[in-house]
Amino acid sequence: MQILAHRGYHAACPENTLEAFAAALQIGFVGIETDVRVSADNEAVLFHNRVAKNGVPVAALTRKQLSDLCGYSVPTLVEALQAFPNTLWNIEIKTPAAASLALPLLRRYEDSHQLLLTSFRHEVVIAAAQQLSVECGLLNAHRPAAINSLLHAALHLPNLRTLVWDCEIVDPDILRQANALGFRNAVYGANTRYEHELMREFGVHALITDYPEHIGLH
Repeated sequence: MQILAHRGYHAACPENTLEAFAAALQIGFVGIETDVRVSADNEAVLFHNRVAKNGVPVAALTRKQLSDLCGYSVPTLVEALQAFPNTLWNIEIKTPAAASLALPLLRRYEDSHQLLLTSFRHEVVIAAAQQLSVECGLLNAHRPAAINSLLHAALHLPNLRTLVWDCEIVDPDILRQANALGFRNAVYGANTRYEHELMREFGVHALITDYPEHIGLH
């Protein structure tokens, strides 16, 4: 089971920063999950929330303005990929606008970096799988009534073979169905040691976590 750091390891530094990414790799994570949004000056910035702490949308702020509000330098996608070229990157695209900016940037790195591109916006994932050769994955916060309906648009795309599930809705049956169709299963949102151990027992391929202490990393 691959263990990825959710927005880096941010126990002692802000999430989604170069410092958090470095800290994650230092304690033994094999990969990093991060989020891409677009700033007002058309930068692919690594930032999770839709709005900054002053209530202004990230899309309405320049990178410098966002950094000033946060009190640290908000990194760009390119800065992170260049700083840590030898790690697995799970890049979550937050909006269609972020996809329009990020996909051409990622094309430069698809041969040199290990990339997994994901989104809750499944139309973004489909487009990415059509345009890039990197592995792509569908983020899922609900359990589908029938897995075939979820995967209908993905089955003809050979590089869209990852499903990323919310820990609260995953169960052995849905994982077996996905495996039978040739999909890898990743999980996010495990909070307790028990949930981490349960995901290992379920045989998920990757776990995206904020709690390295629950899987022996510290």
